[in-house]
Amino acid sequence: MPFSPERTKEIQSRIDARLQSGRASEWEMSFLTNMAERFQRYGTKTHLSKAQYASLHKILKLEREQPDRTPSTNSNRPVTPAPKRSSKPYQARPRPVSVTRAITAPRRAVRRAQRKIMVPLIVIVAFIAVVGSLFDASSSRSPSNRPTVVSTPEPSGVTYVYVTGTRVNQRSGPSTSNTVMGVLTEGARVEELRDEGQWTQIRSALGTGWVSSSYLTGNSPAVVQPTPQGRSLRVSDVRVIDGDTVDIRGMTANVRLVGFNAPETWRPSCTAERQIGERPTVRLGQLVRGAASIEFQRVPCACQPGTEGTDRCNFGRFCGSLYVDGQDVGRILIAEGLAEPFRCGRTSCPPRPQPWCR
Repeated sequence: MPFSPERTKEIQSRIDARLQSGRASEWEMSFLTNMAERFQRYGTKTHLSKAQYASLHKILKLEREQPDRTPSTNSNRPVTPAPKRSSKPYQARPRPVSVTRAITAPRRAVRRAQRKIMVPLIVIVAFIAVVGSLFDASSSRSPSNRPTVVSTPEPSGVTYVYVTGTRVNQRSGPSTSNTVMGVLTEGARVEELRDEGQWTQIRSALGTGWVSSSYLTGNSPAVVQPTPQGRSLRVSDVRVIDGDTVDIRGMTANVRLVGFNAPETWRPSCTAERQIGERPTVRLGQLVRGAASIEFQRVPCACQPGTEGTDRCNFGRFCGSLYVDGQDVGRILIAEGLAEPFRCGRTSCPPRPQPWCR
């Protein structure tokens, strides 16, 4: 529809005011920019569809244009018949490309893509947070709510003794001329079968054999208590990596447990080490999960000063001792024949004992 000059100026001024107000939405900015270009190009001869005029009227809050009232002197003018409409089908004019729309279109596409990605991501993160909180709540129950660990009753009539020597040979017979079956470490508990004076027949993880009676005692070794600097932990705070390495929640690196050496599960030195490497790892996990109390004490690593926490010291790991129910897990694994004693100096360590590779 054509517009009067006054109407055209009014529309153009309202479009400019709306664009400069900063309150127009993204769609309104695009629509009004297109309308401004049309009125700038065609002026009073601007043609709009009913939908376009309705949108323009709604956005700019235009008042309906009053029809021109002609003087009575012109009432005698002959009425010009309205031109007949063409029978040709209406073809919409190509919509001129808006510079503003061309510039902002990529940004709008990026924002739409971000919304499509962020919404599922937020849902997933929220779900993980809820599951994690439920896990922490279940693991932080009081000891009275923990499952009771039922210990297997020892058979009646069985006598146990403890090894007092640091490294004691278990032999196939009651003499030093007999074959060495293996080595028992200090604190290992074995079953006493028969005492023949200087030699005692025992049953251990190595099987049935003989040990010198001077290296056996009926008294249980004293329990080593952690120092007051120890840190109390929950089961969920400890993740077992292998037989002598754990991950403690809150520490930035893994912890190498000191005082013993267990078979490696990663890059073993021999086939035998590979075969038995999982046993101390599984056993350490059982000790942690079945403990009523867990204590951790960090100790300095045997490295050059200033290198702890770097790759030049213990592969970047920290060092410490782990206690379950007041007992050092290293002493337990040594007593059960799953690890070997391993003591380091202040700044260096000796070669690691690997009796399983002999």
